[in-house]
Amino acid sequence: MARERSRARNVVEAAAAGGLEGFFQALPFPVAEALGRGLARAVFPLTSRRALVTRNLARAFPEKSPGEIAGLRAQVFAHVGGLAAELLHFQGESLESFQQRHTVVGNGIERLRAAAASGRGALITTPHFGNWEMGALAFGPLGFPVTVVVRPLDNPILDAKLTAFRERFGNRVLPKASAAREILRVLKAGGFVGILPDQHAHPPDAVVAPFFGRPASTTSAIARLADKTEALIVPAWDIRVAPGRYELHIEEPIDVRTLPREERSAEALMTRVNAVLESVIRRSPEQWLWLHNRWRLD
Repeated sequence: MARERSRARNVVEAAAAGGLEGFFQALPFPVAEALGRGLARAVFPLTSRRALVTRNLARAFPEKSPGEIAGLRAQVFAHVGGLAAELLHFQGESLESFQQRHTVVGNGIERLRAAAASGRGALITTPHFGNWEMGALAFGPLGFPVTVVVRPLDNPILDAKLTAFRERFGNRVLPKASAAREILRVLKAGGFVGILPDQHAHPPDAVVAPFFGRPASTTSAIARLADKTEALIVPAWDIRVAPGRYELHIEEPIDVRTLPREERSAEALMTRVNAVLESVIRRSPEQWLWLHNRWRLD
């Protein structure tokens, strides 16, 4: 059983995070972003994450040489550092400023309108890719607020602050442990629910589906909800195209009504979802969260 966290620890962590936020906000953005990238490239190689990221990348890209893997690993660390710096620097920015830094690619807005017009609800399915936090924020100003399912932070003070950030433009946050009934209500009302399915899942929620050619324990929640409610599955992702600049991509929905019964199983649907996520990550692999221990089955 995990030890209960003390209030003193929570307060100290929150104060440290607040100081870090103030420091990065006081810097010009180019300096803040460069500092975040540089610090991550210097610090992460000294931690256990270095070995984990190396192993993950080597498994996903067996055709790459050790030198190529090392180069990609450095890019991954730099991206995480730049991402953290961006989030710290842009805390509390105005809606107008936020919208100027985001572009919806192609006919993404039309796809969201069609999903909303269907009245069937939509499961917005996105990986920990690019700037996924900023990407989620973008839906509210577009007129399509999302109910986002998350795992709360261990520190309740920091969790309250992060929740306020996530909800500032119209989205709503649901703690994962108590979300099931409310998700069904949102979908039945034709609303949008955001789920990030690209991390290791634990039973009884998990199914095994291939990801980068390897078996991966994958959440079945998206497949089960889509099969039960016939909500659309809408793959989406936010890619970082320059410091502080993002493109939001909305893919063609997966409509379970068009699939034969055998392709609506949890395993089949999550295999399809994983394939979409993998294709996204392969385009800019340095922007995915390789620091997570994704493959634990082999």
